[in-house]
Amino acid sequence: MLFTEPVDLLIGNSYGKYLWRDCKVPLVRIGYPIMDRHHMHRYATVGYQGVINLLSWVVNTVFEDIDQNTNIPSKTDISYDLIR
Repeated sequence: MLFTEPVDLLIGNSYGKYLWRDCKVPLVRIGYPIMDRHHMHRYATVGYQGVINLLSWVVNTVFEDIDQNTNIPSKTDISYDLIR
């Protein structure tokens, strides 16, 4: 369905890696198992710290996708790419 109904962001475990490769959809790795990232099983996903981690992973994935897919020069000569 990702080929016919594209999405903006994919949230899943390590098995989503194959969908990410085929569909070029940004992947946020959450859940079990996460086998393709070092020590990701140690980060909390519940409670206050879990919410902070989840928010950080989603926002950083969106920023990474924007950085990789944006070739449009800014309207001003000031670059805000390093300040987020």
